[in-house]
Amino acid sequence: MQQLSLPLIPTSVSEADNALTCASFSHGGVCPEDERLALEARYAGLLEETGEFNRRLVSYQGNKGEIVHGWIRYKEGFSAQLVETLIRKMGIRPGDTILEPFSGSATTLLIAKALGINAVGIEILPVCHLAWEAKSRLADYRISELDDLLRVIAETEPDPHWMSEPFPHLVITRSAFPAEVEHDLMFYTRWLDRLDTSAATKMLCRLALTSILEEISYTRKDGQYLRWDYRADKVQERNDMRASQGKKSIKKMDKGPLPTVKAALVRALGVIVEDIKKLQLLPLRESVQQLIPGSALEVLPVLEADQFHGVITSPPYCNRYDYTRTYALELAYLGVGEAEVRALRQSQLSCTVENRSKVDALKKHYGALGRPEAFEQIRCVVDENPVLAEINHALAMRWERGEINNRGVLSMVKGYFTELTFVFAELYRVCRSGAQVAFVNDNVRYGGEVIPVDLLSTDLAERLGFEPVQVYVLPQRKGNSSQQMGRFGRESLRKSITVWRKP
Repeated sequence: MQQLSLPLIPTSVSEADNALTCASFSHGGVCPEDERLALEARYAGLLEETGEFNRRLVSYQGNKGEIVHGWIRYKEGFSAQLVETLIRKMGIRPGDTILEPFSGSATTLLIAKALGINAVGIEILPVCHLAWEAKSRLADYRISELDDLLRVIAETEPDPHWMSEPFPHLVITRSAFPAEVEHDLMFYTRWLDRLDTSAATKMLCRLALTSILEEISYTRKDGQYLRWDYRADKVQERNDMRASQGKKSIKKMDKGPLPTVKAALVRALGVIVEDIKKLQLLPLRESVQQLIPGSALEVLPVLEADQFHGVITSPPYCNRYDYTRTYALELAYLGVGEAEVRALRQSQLSCTVENRSKVDALKKHYGALGRPEAFEQIRCVVDENPVLAEINHALAMRWERGEINNRGVLSMVKGYFTELTFVFAELYRVCRSGAQVAFVNDNVRYGGEVIPVDLLSTDLAERLGFEPVQVYVLPQRKGNSSQQMGRFGRESLRKSITVWRKP
């Protein structure tokens, strides 16, 4: 593995470039920021704002209403159009193979399938694997069977006297549904399982039911947690307790009338069937796609070297969002228990304050693979990075000043970039010469300290051997949390697509 020495190259920044760069990283000049300023100067020439990319394109919003891609609401995904654009810009052709180490709802794999491009994805969440299995088997569905199924569902009312088994709740999901909704959900779940239909159709029904869970519940996905409707038992109990203590009630959310399970299921499945009818008329090129279950940190090191023509990915952001909480309803419905959820939470990239260090586990993993030297080389790149050292020091200072509300932020940031460095090193190893890596991410801010995720990632990738190509900056900047703005004012943050090449 090549480790580069990166001297600071003085850069003349024009007025246009200056709008893209950050003039200050530490609010009030409280903490050292020289390394971050030097990083910004060194890579300023790579920053390019372009209307070719926008926030809709790099988010799930771009998949709303899209055939197949809108079957399940995966808020952390990016759009099919973004993948198509990047494949074109990277020169990836039919017969080539691309990698998506954080596959989410498998948008990259689906676009690859449509274009005749081979693809390998890695994903840790079971709900995403269900989505891929259902979406990837378009040719297996029998239209006549699906039409008959829709008719039977429309004619079937849930039996109120049926003794349904309870929803397999996690602690966090209890009271998520009105009692009658939970009863009907489990009725349709078991009733559809017992129908005389093909295995592919049963799986499609399970995806449709999974896709409506949020819609029929008292919950709403909202950033790093689930928001709850005031009618949920847990909200009412909490407010009763607060009232008894003389405290104000928790701010209420009202989702309005919830649809019935039958109405939501018929609508969701109807959309899916219409999409399948359209897509079965289109020719598909021969290609192979595979979605591997597990963490990218564990899977990437065992993949064959020098095989991929490109990488398109967007990892979990360093923003405290816990996917195991956001998708708790879906995980519970698919039978993932409390212990498995805790294991998933620790296995995902360190993006929450609860994540513990994975360094010892990574050392053991690389040792078992007979690659202990690779582990030491990668860790050295992290430990000796001056920009990351400055960020870690600045966050520690802010914690001591009482300006960060959770000490876990410090370990999260350190763990996040440590783990990403291992991912970058493995991407370098498994890519062919000339392959490009497109990496979507947000810059973040904690305690008044700006963390330039895009350029720090580029710096780490270059020290591992990649050549920086471009950093596309979206015209719309990212804002800050209300707590950050209230204490430190507003700071416009970049949302970027970084592109690197393996020489």
